[in-house]
Amino acid sequence: MPISKSRRTIIQDFLKEKQLQSSEWHCCDIYFTSITDMGRHVNQCHQAEIDVRETQKREEKQEKENNLYLLKQRRGKKGSSDPIATACQCQLENFKVILFYKYTLVKDPIKFALDHQTYCANMTGKVRIASEGINATLAGSNRDIDAYLNWLTTTQPFDDDALSELRQPVSLQLDDPSTARYKFFKPSQGCHHVFAELSIKLVDEICPLGQTAVVLDKLQKPDHGHGKLSPGDFHAILAKRHQDDFILLDTRNYYESKIGHFEGAIQPPIRKFSQFPDYVERNKDAMRGKTILTYCTGGIRCEKATAFMRQALPDEEIFMLDGGIHNYMEWWKHKKEVEKGDDRDDPVWQGKNYVFDARQSLGLREDSIVSQCQACHQPWDKYKKCGSAGCHLLVLRCDACCGADEQVYCCDECQHGQQNGLCACEKERRHKEMQQLQV
Repeated sequence: MPISKSRRTIIQDFLKEKQLQSSEWHCCDIYFTSITDMGRHVNQCHQAEIDVRETQKREEKQEKENNLYLLKQRRGKKGSSDPIATACQCQLENFKVILFYKYTLVKDPIKFALDHQTYCANMTGKVRIASEGINATLAGSNRDIDAYLNWLTTTQPFDDDALSELRQPVSLQLDDPSTARYKFFKPSQGCHHVFAELSIKLVDEICPLGQTAVVLDKLQKPDHGHGKLSPGDFHAILAKRHQDDFILLDTRNYYESKIGHFEGAIQPPIRKFSQFPDYVERNKDAMRGKTILTYCTGGIRCEKATAFMRQALPDEEIFMLDGGIHNYMEWWKHKKEVEKGDDRDDPVWQGKNYVFDARQSLGLREDSIVSQCQACHQPWDKYKKCGSAGCHLLVLRCDACCGADEQVYCCDECQHGQQNGLCACEKERRHKEMQQLQV
């Protein structure tokens, strides 16, 4: 009966363990100078041990396949979506939310994900892990967050010398923006109720752009890093109110930019990030000859967006806001603390920064509102979800037009169950998405 490939490998490993020199083996107090004799000995005396090893290998393989299957399962039931509101009585000073990403080679994504299940057990949030890196938003107690960071910063994906400061076991504080951990992990106020659960998944891309040409080595090239603008430099350019000839491009989804954006930004009407490359390809001619500035929530989407755009528009200068809107808002708050009483400068950010949890958005000021209720057109920036099964589009409907427990719908088709495939709102969005950019 022929020997299986896996069993042959196990036997070869066994022979290597017993090998002393190139042509000498030692086993059971016997020395062998012939691989044939050694092989015969293994066949006669060690079949039971080989059987045990083969069973262990088979079980390990099955366990790995099971883990891989579970780690790639969709989060939640099909047709469900994340909560966009929460009400709890938590003492917020005892909790925080962190937001971070890192494009880096993860040598063993499965183990890294399984370890996260252990170290994040008391937290909620979303962790996406791929061979290209990690993308995470986590909420938990101050103690659990600190313990997690102390572990994470000692793992293989964080072992480069440039991140040595992150390995300092200091407690992450919301009021100390000077530390390396604060700048990298972008903490904000919120408790574990801002997420419904903990979701740890293995994915192909930690931020799905769907472009095979945008690979890890491109994101780690020096010229890519040189295209990152600090919040201060980004503000200085935008504060000139477009005296310079540039395009400011929001790389987020339409419902994010609808409630908040930088002054003068182009807001592509896309529903997911993987639609961004097609949008750029359709509008390349309008962008040629321009310096292009981009931004997103925390930087992760701009990393890939700018890498793709440098391929699509190789002759243009393309930059991104380092750390995204979150870092800009934190920089502005710190700037105002330092310059108390000096009101000569205004932020170039308008409205709220949409976040993918039950807090829904964060802002520099609560009264900074750039969007409207879709019914009465009064200023409003708090979303509700369309009540039509399978739609879940976000709807801006104020409390005066819709009671707290009243069901809302994005359009008449959804309300009356008349949508055939796409509802009227989604059809309108797709129509706008296909329109040519005018700059």
